[in-house]
Amino acid sequence: MKAPWLSLFGAALLCLTAASVQAQGIHRLDSAASPRQQVAALRVLDENGRPLANNPFAQQANAYFGRVEYRVATAAFVGQQARISLVMPPHVRGLRRADGLLFQWKGMDGTLSGQASPGQRQLIWSGRVEQAFTSLAIELGMQVDLSAMGDSAGLVGVAPSFELELLP
Repeated sequence: MKAPWLSLFGAALLCLTAASVQAQGIHRLDSAASPRQQVAALRVLDENGRPLANNPFAQQANAYFGRVEYRVATAAFVGQQARISLVMPPHVRGLRRADGLLFQWKGMDGTLSGQASPGQRQLIWSGRVEQAFTSLAIELGMQVDLSAMGDSAGLVGVAPSFELELLP
């Protein structure tokens, strides 16, 4: 027969292990402090580099948004090593097929460059969290396969989210 304190010790150890896993887990970050919540394309070109509006037979739209800055709340993680990933939602308003969109960016001010399609997550920043808000500045572009467009009058709306993973 096991001693009762051994069962209590095992339960306490299990609770500590679960708390440790949560502490090292993935945390969704709030980006509500970002300067602009919606960003319109500065220019939209077809697959040949001409204005999309001038080509009724275009098969692809390449949208350029310029510099976009996301500010994510990282106060709870100041002083810790972490990775931040950009997470694309699995469904994008205005698209019938997820493979019809490619979100791409060039990193600025310490942010990493990358690309992601709906349903994917991509590393965008890695380092020691120094402040209550971490700025992620990117030059943003988006490619859309026009055959993947739904009945949305040509509007595609995508709102990426951000997740932080603590590193040992």
